[in-house]
Amino acid sequence: MNTKLFTKSAFKTAMHCPMQAYYMRNNEYENQSADDDFLKSLAEGGFQVGAIAKIYSGVPEENDLKDLSGYDEPLERTKELFKQEKVNIAEAAFKYKNCFVRADIVQKNGNKITLIEVKAKSWAEGKSFSKKNRDGLITIESSIRDYVYDVAFQKWVITNALKELYPNQDYTVHAALMLADKTKVNDIPRLNSLFRIKSDKNGRSYAEIIPDAYDVLESNHTHVIHQFDVDEECDLIIAGRTCEQMDFLGKPFVDFIEEQAERYVNNEKVYCALSSKCFKCPFTLSDEGRASGKKSGYEECWRKMANFTDADFEKPSIKELNGTGLSGNNTKNKWIEKGLYFISDITEKIYPREESDGNALSNKERKWLQIDSVNQNRTEPYILKDALREEMQSWVYPLHMIDFETTSSALPYHAKMRPFENVAFQFSHHVIYEDGRIEHAGQFLNIEPGEFPNFAFVRELKRQLEKDNGSVFRYAQHENTILNGIHDQLEYSREADKEELMAFIETITNYGERKGERDMIDLCAVVKKYYWHPSMKGSNSIKQVLPAVLKSSSYLQQKYGNPIYGSEIKSLNYTSENAIALLVKDENGDVKNPYKVLPHLKELEEPIIREIAKEGNLTEAQLRKQLSEEEDEDAGFNANTQINNGGLPLVIYRYLQTFGESTLSSDVHKKTIEQALLRYCELDTMAMVLVWEYFAQVCGL
Repeated sequence: MNTKLFTKSAFKTAMHCPMQAYYMRNNEYENQSADDDFLKSLAEGGFQVGAIAKIYSGVPEENDLKDLSGYDEPLERTKELFKQEKVNIAEAAFKYKNCFVRADIVQKNGNKITLIEVKAKSWAEGKSFSKKNRDGLITIESSIRDYVYDVAFQKWVITNALKELYPNQDYTVHAALMLADKTKVNDIPRLNSLFRIKSDKNGRSYAEIIPDAYDVLESNHTHVIHQFDVDEECDLIIAGRTCEQMDFLGKPFVDFIEEQAERYVNNEKVYCALSSKCFKCPFTLSDEGRASGKKSGYEECWRKMANFTDADFEKPSIKELNGTGLSGNNTKNKWIEKGLYFISDITEKIYPREESDGNALSNKERKWLQIDSVNQNRTEPYILKDALREEMQSWVYPLHMIDFETTSSALPYHAKMRPFENVAFQFSHHVIYEDGRIEHAGQFLNIEPGEFPNFAFVRELKRQLEKDNGSVFRYAQHENTILNGIHDQLEYSREADKEELMAFIETITNYGERKGERDMIDLCAVVKKYYWHPSMKGSNSIKQVLPAVLKSSSYLQQKYGNPIYGSEIKSLNYTSENAIALLVKDENGDVKNPYKVLPHLKELEEPIIREIAKEGNLTEAQLRKQLSEEEDEDAGFNANTQINNGGLPLVIYRYLQTFGESTLSSDVHKKTIEQALLRYCELDTMAMVLVWEYFAQVCGL
């Protein structure tokens, strides 16, 4: 069978953009979502959830068809297994007309078929998947809609496929979603680590179950992965009786499937109307993709539907504006409908200004700064110095900059945790003294397999912050959310010092009406109120703000262009022997983003190998040879990895939790990763220091 059939992934893509399904079908278009989806699945535990679902659903290894590729082989094997009166199958295959699905799990009991779609998504037992509107019509909950529609598609295909294959048998298909139940508390230590993520010879990832896992999972324990019935919702969707279908799909469900399936198998291009959704299109080109001759689906659509030229893609787009709301006349969708694609198209008549009070920038004022910078070709930053100075003068020295690294997973890492409950495994802490002295004063990192770090994390944070009453800074809401979550964990714990730790958390956080006397100051909110730079565009992320302040300040460029970090400025991870310049320029003289120049793992691994070799047991060459022999196919450690964004520490933590008995490779990898994590988190808090230093310098403080 050479035709490409309309699959689950094609359906899910077509629901949001039929042209993206076309681009996905044709390999000449570069797809940026492939790596993103992989990392997301690693971080959230998608592979592990799939593996545990097979065990809970009673799928024997010989009935797991994951290794059968193509169409014919899995279809034939599924038909063979269906001869059994009672059978459970993973990755069972079904074809109807132009559609083909591989079901996560199918349970056959006589003529009764249970279809189970498995997702690393949290839900609560007793919570409905749909709701009635005032007219009594059913709407599928938007937060779970994609998953329920996915199962409905599979149910429709399987039901019709079985009617074709077995016209004399009255099969019924019952649809379910297997999800993480956030009302359940895990009672298995290191549940997540019962599975190791491996890569096969084709580069595909899968979850390998460790030998002891079956005994553990077949014992009496709480199932945090739960099967939720969505059969009624699926029937309503298939019948075209859910009221979101016309807005969501543009036509009734079955009509949509048949239309899109025909277009897909015939490889037809049918361009869609442009909208703000297009700005998130993954079919864009990297430099490598462009050099290798790949195509851009994103560019193709804009060329076709808006007559874009090469020059148009270089113009600042309304895509770069940070939000315009979802209703009214000035949403990005409304602008696109009117042919207003570029920031230069936005005038005061279209988007009226609002008067400034001079005390803080509103969201609309920030947008107008961006519009003016484009229209007037401005490159200088904008800063409300007087208002910023007044706020900074209220801060109490010494100032404390803190940043956390945390993770969560559908399958909890530790006992007594719920699905997607956070694990706080790392923080960095910089101190700024009133005389301007800067010091990397503290850090915490616990990545030991099986060790629950949260309470030790808070104890160490308390120890470091209780030495004075200086102002404490976070960047955005994450740290406040995490500490409040640990507060809840402490409340139900038996920790001897839990009251003391909870009281400490209350002093530096806010929750509802409660606000601690030393409530952390949000430096991101300070940036939003007083500062904007053209290079930030619509982003206020620290990873955009840091390069912006470095570009803004010749003072910072001169100071940090020298290798003083680790020597003149104390660091816990750099010394005078390996001090670094935080500011590096490229060959064009432009300031590089400091996150882009963090070391790759292989750069950190070499000094560790040399240090081990000094012990005299093995030479460096022998160590490298042994490391090479011990390397396995685990999807986690890659020497070319650069830990420079918030997603990678989550994946790395998952990888480290699978470590068992110590080996040379595991010891070297662990030490290497520790160094990378420490330097990454340290840069986050040093970035906050640099923002403060720039603000203090321009305000004359």
